[in-house]
Amino acid sequence: MTGLPPRTNSHETTRELLRVLARALPRMFRAAPALVVALALTQVVSGLVPAASVLITKWTIDGLTRLVAGESLNVWLLAGAWAGAAFLGQLTGVLVTILQGYVADRYSVETITALMGKMADLPGLDVVEDARFHDDIELLHTGARFRPLNLLATVIGLTREVVAALGLAASLLVVGWWVPLVVLLGMIPLTRAQVRLREAGWSLTIQRTQEARELMYDQRVALRHEYAKEVRLYDLIPWLSGRYRRRAEAYAREMRDMRNKQAYGVLPANALALAVSAGLFAYAVTRASSGAMTVGAVVLLVQALAQVRDHLLGVTEYVGMSTEHARWFSKYFAFLDAQPHVHAPAVPQPVPARPDLVLDGVTFAYAGGAPVLEDVTLTIPYGQTVAVVGENGAGKSTLVKLLLRYYDPTLGHVRLNGTDLREVDPRAWRSRVAAVFQDFARFEYAVRDNILLGAPEDEGRLRAALDGSGFGDNLNRVGGLDVRLGQAFGGADLSGGQWQKLATARALYRDADILVLDEPTAALDPRAEHEVFEQFMQLTRGRTALLITHRLASVLMADRIVVLKAGRVIEDGTHASLLARGGEYATFWRLQAEKYQADPAVRP
Repeated sequence: MTGLPPRTNSHETTRELLRVLARALPRMFRAAPALVVALALTQVVSGLVPAASVLITKWTIDGLTRLVAGESLNVWLLAGAWAGAAFLGQLTGVLVTILQGYVADRYSVETITALMGKMADLPGLDVVEDARFHDDIELLHTGARFRPLNLLATVIGLTREVVAALGLAASLLVVGWWVPLVVLLGMIPLTRAQVRLREAGWSLTIQRTQEARELMYDQRVALRHEYAKEVRLYDLIPWLSGRYRRRAEAYAREMRDMRNKQAYGVLPANALALAVSAGLFAYAVTRASSGAMTVGAVVLLVQALAQVRDHLLGVTEYVGMSTEHARWFSKYFAFLDAQPHVHAPAVPQPVPARPDLVLDGVTFAYAGGAPVLEDVTLTIPYGQTVAVVGENGAGKSTLVKLLLRYYDPTLGHVRLNGTDLREVDPRAWRSRVAAVFQDFARFEYAVRDNILLGAPEDEGRLRAALDGSGFGDNLNRVGGLDVRLGQAFGGADLSGGQWQKLATARALYRDADILVLDEPTAALDPRAEHEVFEQFMQLTRGRTALLITHRLASVLMADRIVVLKAGRVIEDGTHASLLARGGEYATFWRLQAEKYQADPAVRP
């Protein structure tokens, strides 16, 4: 272990919470204005019930004292007041539960919709792949289901406790105008110390230090399905369990010292609060013994002091609980405020009808990294089929990201004919492009929805896409177009090759001018790969096709081959001319051709 969590600063915690509430509460109000107002009023009433109860107790005792002295007492009025306070407490409890559910439903929808809306405003990948947000997006995705409800519940509880404490303090005005002020001042140090103690007392499983994150990672490796095969193959559970226990115990020992220190800090504040309470108690009893104060006022003081303390401690509990919610919402608002480098132009230029793709001196580097592409100059005339080949890491997939404008070049330009891609609306440009990515999405929808993705259905195009991708042969075995896919919903499971064919069908269905296939047959055997490309080429006639691959069996069908190495174009020509040149491509071809010689169907 390398250290403890940073020292808790209650001022920073409070400021962070206030900043979050200043943005979160108006959004909550906009999501359900009438319900939020009703919920707030209900909480105020609920918070005032304890003060009403102690006042009714005072009136009852003072009334009984007068009754003993021979005076009259309106019993039914007291009974009505007591029953009314009890009824209000029960009614507000029920209303809060119902209203909280209504508001939480709408606020959760508002929160998740805002996240989706932000994604729609990010035409590129520069923000979602940024290290500052990449890990947070998963946190935002999972937290959006419950953080709005948790924040709402915290605000409700905090409001109730604050109103109750202030209401009870106000009830002490019957003892003396200065008494509420003394009580609150005496309780403030204890409240602050309790906030610090609670923050220090967090379980190590929810800390956000490097050590705690490493402990969580050990748990994730042991429990998550994506690690399950290797965990069982290498029998990792004993090692992970022992590693987790050793690290957790060491971290707990470090945390214990800090918690003890904070606990000792509560004692002086507690002593001060008790001294103030004892002094007020002695003052009230002395005044009552001389007849200057009623017995009911003494009882009110005793009850109010105890309850003010309890409700202020309740405030510390809710402030402590709010810290995690505040941190989540801080990340949430930071993501909503993120400014992308890739954005739509104010006055977009139209996409040319038959665009040539032109890369002019393009250099690109991801944030903080070395250039992935360097001085790439390339022209792809409309209707040409171009294969881009090279080893892993050569920059092939990055080239696709620039052509689709997921990123803008660091230097140079990507143009459609003479129009810079930055001057074109990204949505308009991408509506003309279809692509199959190496890491294609596996949507766990029905087969039909996987292909259409919200587009109107055309039976002829759908059949052509199924046949062209090779997925049509699997359709009957899967169960038809309307069968749900994916294990998460109990649907049919597909092999990697079947998923890839389905992704290819999705791209072929789109009425696009340009088709981009980034390793589209990586999960297929050579024969299936050859068959898919034969069918694919028939469907790409009259369109531009860009084939990104490191497997060379498919490049024979391309009009032209571009070879990338270390981010630079080192060769460009036809299959025959590149073989004759005897360079990098010829070396690749000789190394891979042996794999295909055994299969006559794909023999070069």
